[in-house]
Amino acid sequence: MIKKIFSRAIITIIILLSILSLAVSLLAIVYMKNSPHGVKAAVNIETVPTLTTETTITYSISSTSTTITTVPSTSTRNSTETTTAFTTTAENVPVPSRYVGTSPNSAFYQENLVTAGDSITLGLKYYGFIPKEHSIAGDSVSMWNLSHFSFSVGDEELELVDAVERIQPKMLYMWIGMNDVNLNMPQKFVKKYRQVIDEIRERVPDITIIIATITPVSSGCKVVKNTIIRDYNAALMEMVKRIDSPDVLFFDAYSIICDNDLNLTSGYSSGDGMHLYIPCYTDIMTALFDYLDTTDVKSKLE
Repeated sequence: MIKKIFSRAIITIIILLSILSLAVSLLAIVYMKNSPHGVKAAVNIETVPTLTTETTITYSISSTSTTITTVPSTSTRNSTETTTAFTTTAENVPVPSRYVGTSPNSAFYQENLVTAGDSITLGLKYYGFIPKEHSIAGDSVSMWNLSHFSFSVGDEELELVDAVERIQPKMLYMWIGMNDVNLNMPQKFVKKYRQVIDEIRERVPDITIIIATITPVSSGCKVVKNTIIRDYNAALMEMVKRIDSPDVLFFDAYSIICDNDLNLTSGYSSGDGMHLYIPCYTDIMTALFDYLDTTDVKSKLE
């Protein structure tokens, strides 16, 4: 009798432990889906054209006081946008399906732009601003978990730096950080960011890297806070200043799309208050191309 009771007790404990393990796994899956952190990205890329530049934007912003001096944004709210059904040129070079910008050089910049980053960056591919072959980005990518991701380049699965080396772009737009801000450790974030930049520059010596700030969220977004985002952006600005190279540029995407209260401008979100929609990307790209006109990027690309 005692042996039977003991056996049943052991079986009951095993069943309870199995249920508990399953519950923990389900909670982890739910967390990863709802967190700004976690998956794998894919891109098929061929070698793309060239670039290099100088100049930095003065950007000083913190949770307590804010001063923003950025690229002239007169055209940002009135940017033009055209679309085309073609995604490759006659030479079979991948091109965007949605052209934007007021600069006479916008199409040139857009066709040469390669991006690296998270789901915010991924939107540039989804909405046709860059061809899929120029996108090294994926959902939930961050600096703290970067080694957990691989990106498809041709028939290879490569980590971000390896993917950049394989592609050999001349102009790389890095837009990473939204999935890092909730850790609230901006100095650790930029330390890792700097390591990635240094490694990319060592492997691709003639590259120009554009470091874009983390974009704001809407006032009703409960996932992250703009005050922390601004602290991270201030750290990014200081990082670029310390690098002190004409080949590493600081681009203030935040101030281009924020309202007077420094929140994401109404109508710019794709629905969750964090991810961006077509008009928002249009303004950011338009301002970026206007900014690149103030540098010698185009001459180094040609």
